[in-house]
Amino acid sequence: MSLVPTIGIIADTLRHAVADRVRRAWGAAARREKKLRIGVDIRSFYEPLTGVGWYLYYLLHEIAKHEDVELFLFGDARVTDFGPTLHCDLPPNARLCMFDLRGQPIGRLDRPLTAGAYVLWMALADCDVFFGANYFLPRLHGAIARKRVITIHDLTYKRFPELLQKETLANLEAQMAREIAIADAIICVSESTRRDLLHYYAVDPSRAVAIHSGLGTPPSSEPIEGLPSRYILFVSTIEPRKNLGALLDAYERLRGEYDGSLVVVGKIGWKSESLLERLRAPGVVHLDYLRASQLATVYQNAEVFVFPSIYEGFGFPLLEAMSRGVPAIAARSSSLPEIGGDAALYFDDVDDLVAQLRRVLTDPALREQLASRGRARAAQFRWDTAAEQTLAVLRRV
Repeated sequence: MSLVPTIGIIADTLRHAVADRVRRAWGAAARREKKLRIGVDIRSFYEPLTGVGWYLYYLLHEIAKHEDVELFLFGDARVTDFGPTLHCDLPPNARLCMFDLRGQPIGRLDRPLTAGAYVLWMALADCDVFFGANYFLPRLHGAIARKRVITIHDLTYKRFPELLQKETLANLEAQMAREIAIADAIICVSESTRRDLLHYYAVDPSRAVAIHSGLGTPPSSEPIEGLPSRYILFVSTIEPRKNLGALLDAYERLRGEYDGSLVVVGKIGWKSESLLERLRAPGVVHLDYLRASQLATVYQNAEVFVFPSIYEGFGFPLLEAMSRGVPAIAARSSSLPEIGGDAALYFDDVDDLVAQLRRVLTDPALREQLASRGRARAAQFRWDTAAEQTLAVLRRV
């Protein structure tokens, strides 16, 4: 199959990149004000957004508001009629860098051609710093990056390796020691994660910065059919680290005195097959991945939110529940007390969780107090603040 269309697209793209590089060099020589160029790994945007994806989404949209910053977004080297597909909108003034091969015949040599040309394009973009929001930079990005900043969300792979899939664990163990050693700065999403980083790696503390994430603007709610009138709520991907079994145990013990349901929102993750039967038990309602507008409805109608996770680097669901005035109970683990502060209740085991649920479900004054504190606490977590602090790290590097 002819390579002429692909080569033409690559050549045209790189020609523009060269011209842009020359203009930038001329501007610097003329002592004009130089904008900070940030290269960003956006691979997390090519699938439905979860924690890391939303983290990067909100940061980029806030950073893009700064006129003295240029964002170059690097994801997949090429896009064809078969994908990949972005699952979110991008800042309008950011540059999405990919070879657009839609409508073109695709040959078996197109992948290596575009991959090789992508490295050259990244070099020509002349970014001052690369930002990897998902632990480490991809190999192609890392080959070009003069300076790099990465975000570490948690160190589950060190604290609780048994809670991760073998492939994920092997990948992180293989990549992270080198990535942490060569990163110019490391952003941690909580002080808890920063403490773990300094415990497990020989990192100069000045290179590790804790920056709390923020909360996006709550979307309008969308009706959901079949939602119970009263329910306890859990929201997260279902996997061993989330410790859903503890909440199911507590709910079973409360069934005789609580006539509401337990609503579980989240996809079935790895090593969770043993919970499938329990998710079909009387009173338990399992909902799969929901759109943000649907999730807003589920949150706002809950009586209490429970986050029993064994380990969290930040804990978005806890903050989301509190922001909507839902009384929250969380495990006394990792970053959760740091994020919830005095606006949530905490538990150490199933007996403790049952006792805390009884308190919240039977005490209207306590519920109102937790709702008020939760809204105030959540309001402290702002994406514009997180973006300013992140941008300060990028500038310093």
